[in-house]
Amino acid sequence: MKDRKAAPPEEIQDFYNKALFYAAEAHGNQLYAGLPYMIHVCMVADEVTAADRTVPLENFKNAVQIALLHDVLEDTPITKDEMLQYFEPEVVHGIDLLTKKEGLPLLDYLEGIKAGGSDVSVIKMCDRIINLQRLPVHWKADKILEYYEESVLILEMLGWSSEYVSWRLRLKIELYEEMFMKKRFK
Repeated sequence: MKDRKAAPPEEIQDFYNKALFYAAEAHGNQLYAGLPYMIHVCMVADEVTAADRTVPLENFKNAVQIALLHDVLEDTPITKDEMLQYFEPEVVHGIDLLTKKEGLPLLDYLEGIKAGGSDVSVIKMCDRIINLQRLPVHWKADKILEYYEESVLILEMLGWSSEYVSWRLRLKIELYEEMFMKKRFK
């Protein structure tokens, strides 16, 4: 088992809670599939925790914070500079890598995540695992197909980072195909 060079286990909860409170305040009344947005970020953090239990991540403390905060820069008015006042630069950098930039092609976005290391790649796959489980009801067939194709590309480009998370994502892609694509494309 990999030696944890970060905080001792009894402090992990403190880092988790700090990020959780920050994310809750940042996302405020935002919703995810009709539920408070925090459901989504907690589910992503849960996937990251399960991945770490299977094969320890490089830096679980940072990874769980990034998982909880992964959508703050993308979906709220909070800036990187504001986040740097509360979180380590490595955490904010990971969040920034996971933030989609307008006009940046998907391949370039995924290459940036891949270059960010295995933990950031795992978090992106965990995020996609969660997002594949519940689609917005207003999505049309072309958006459903596009999301499927993106998911396959995410698995192809980032799957190297964790055999376990790759397996989970592959299963979710297969279920997504069965639940949403086959019904809508018949």
